[in-house]
Amino acid sequence: MNTVLFASLDSESHLNASLKLANSLRRRGFFIAYLAKPRSKGKIRQNGFEFHPRLEDFQNEDLSLKLNEQKSLIKLVDKNYNTKNFFNPAIKRFNPVLILVDASLIYYSTHLINGSTPFITFSTKVCQNKASGIPPFQSAYIPGNYPIFNYLKTELIWAIHLFKKNRREKRDDRNPLRISWFKLAMRYLKKEKSQLKFTTKRSSHFGWVEIPELILSPRHFDFARPFPDNQIHMGPVVDIHRKEDQCQMEKVTDLLDVTKKKVFCSMGSYDFKYCKERIRFFVTLINVFLLRKDWQLILSTGNDIDPSGFRHLPSNVCLFQSVPQLHLLKNVDLMISHAGMQSVTECILLETPMLVFPLNPDLDQYGNAARVVYHKLGIRGKLNQDSPKDLEMKINQLLTKRGFYLRNIQELKQKMLASDDFEKGIAFIESFIQIRGELHGV
Repeated sequence: MNTVLFASLDSESHLNASLKLANSLRRRGFFIAYLAKPRSKGKIRQNGFEFHPRLEDFQNEDLSLKLNEQKSLIKLVDKNYNTKNFFNPAIKRFNPVLILVDASLIYYSTHLINGSTPFITFSTKVCQNKASGIPPFQSAYIPGNYPIFNYLKTELIWAIHLFKKNRREKRDDRNPLRISWFKLAMRYLKKEKSQLKFTTKRSSHFGWVEIPELILSPRHFDFARPFPDNQIHMGPVVDIHRKEDQCQMEKVTDLLDVTKKKVFCSMGSYDFKYCKERIRFFVTLINVFLLRKDWQLILSTGNDIDPSGFRHLPSNVCLFQSVPQLHLLKNVDLMISHAGMQSVTECILLETPMLVFPLNPDLDQYGNAARVVYHKLGIRGKLNQDSPKDLEMKINQLLTKRGFYLRNIQELKQKMLASDDFEKGIAFIESFIQIRGELHGV
């Protein structure tokens, strides 16, 4: 049986973004396997896919448990990266006809450049490549109606962004206690005498110029812009029919108050280092609902924050560590989020207006929030600046003018679904596998 191997980042959002793609390929007769960390094994198996553990040899967080000295750890990671192959054990086990590599793991794809197994990268974010008048996805800037000003503004933003990105890589590479994965990859390509073209003019990481890249975010959610020839848009790649815990769904449903406007808040599953910022924000948000008894708040704190730490909650506030998000989005009037791509896409597909508070300046949250405002799908706020009064005003605006935002969401949703981008992307993958198979006589 022909196997497609997914090498996905182990965050819940990245795994969820790949499930619709994996399920579609399985229905077309492919066997699906995942190369991931052990913590993802349960979720992968739950969805009926085979699991293969990532080698600890490349994972500094796992190697650090075995080595006491940080300098030795860095040297070992460097050595393993240049002398071993990240994919070999999984390739030997499955003999895949294609490997789909998460763009967040693109540094490992260098191990595939001289192999016989074809690979494609996939990105859960908007297009990362630099384009005239379009800011990097870390930027909160929204292009306006003045082309010359937009060009100058975005060129400045990009110049600063790329300078900082390059400086960070050089600094990390000189630091004996840090790893520059980009510099590791460049040295590896030089050692292998690779002629494969790549670009560093991207929001994050680097990108291959000739290797196809699947963009799993919706094309219509991005700003109007040109796209590179090697990119294939497949969004929205969100499985809104994925399985959720039935017990959790019933528990949440029992608590929903049909007499109140219902607000759901979740600030993501990936930004553990922003724990204090999220706690402060949750306290501010809860204070809003102390006075607004006509609203109900369902708050998911995340796996790193214990809900029992919040005392004396009002009766219209319900706290959970995790919730069945899809189920909730079908039953609430508004979602407050960090503007992660997965949550934004789910809100569009399930027609839920958004109040977004970008959290991590190094990820795509500020850019996603800018696009939410650009398409009039919701409102954005400032996490560390908005007072309870500011929050109440923004929530109230979204609830009282919900019809306006809902119409914009429905219009964008219709464009996304009518494009047939997902089916076209699946057809591309099948054609790519067939052509590569014919070239290698398979």
